[in-house]
Amino acid sequence: MDNYRVTILLATFNRAHLIEETLNSIKSQTYTNWECIIVDDHSTDDTPKVVSSHIAEDSRFSYFLKTEDYKKGLSGTRNYGLDLARTRNAKYIQFFDDDDIMHPQKLERQITPFIENPTLNFTVCKFEKLIEDENGDLQSLKPEFNLHHQHLGDAILTGRFRMNNLGPIWNMTIIDQFRFDEELAYAEEWELFTRLGYLFPNNYKVVDEFLFTYRKHNKSLTLGGDKNYERRKTSAIIRIKIFEFLTNNKLHTPDSIRFLIESFLLKAYYPELLKELYSYCEQDQNLSSKYNFYIKMAMSITKYYRKIIIRLGSWI
Repeated sequence: MDNYRVTILLATFNRAHLIEETLNSIKSQTYTNWECIIVDDHSTDDTPKVVSSHIAEDSRFSYFLKTEDYKKGLSGTRNYGLDLARTRNAKYIQFFDDDDIMHPQKLERQITPFIENPTLNFTVCKFEKLIEDENGDLQSLKPEFNLHHQHLGDAILTGRFRMNNLGPIWNMTIIDQFRFDEELAYAEEWELFTRLGYLFPNNYKVVDEFLFTYRKHNKSLTLGGDKNYERRKTSAIIRIKIFEFLTNNKLHTPDSIRFLIESFLLKAYYPELLKELYSYCEQDQNLSSKYNFYIKMAMSITKYYRKIIIRLGSWI
């Protein structure tokens, strides 16, 4: 059964007041063939003390302090965890965070499809949200969303598939081909999963059950709309990175073209990138006629109205 051991990569930083509940939820799993690698991003609270008591009681837990080879932040912590997992010849990877809770059957429900079909890239489940209001009261929600999609990359990029980082259990042969971008301060999982989704647009299994509870901290910027400048800047950077990745690997689809046209026209105006999209579509017979006209018209209209706005500004 070692072939079906799940390696849990638990990232932590200053969550001594919450991590014990997370660790207990892992210990309560009905599927017992797991190991949990806890990677600490140099906590300054009692996190190491809380973790040490669990390690003493259960040898399946292990603790590592992140080395200087990885940048501060969640991306570096997860990358270090992946590298540690490789040294242990891990087969299946479950990312988890230090303030979230596994439902007792999460690992069991999601490893079963791998036993039936070891070639799957990942399995994924639904999640509950635990939202804290201004008064400190907690509210649990079970949002309904569709996890079944024909093209994973399109669904993640456009927000139709909100793939929370804690939902999937990954086949190590797939996830080990990727690393989280340590230059990104936010939404690093959206950027990575979009890349992965376009390279591997299907071959995953949905477990239509709510199998973990995710604490919502209102830091999401996946589709924009955030007023925090750093997050908005990161959102723009990610869109450019995704554009470059899809262009260089010739992976664009009609959905990605539409999404990026909107991004470079409305979210932030990048005429040079729109021109590159135009050139890409020109070389792709499936995209050329419809999208080249769309891009050309959109750029012309935008250029016209920008001139009007500049003139109006000069009169003020």
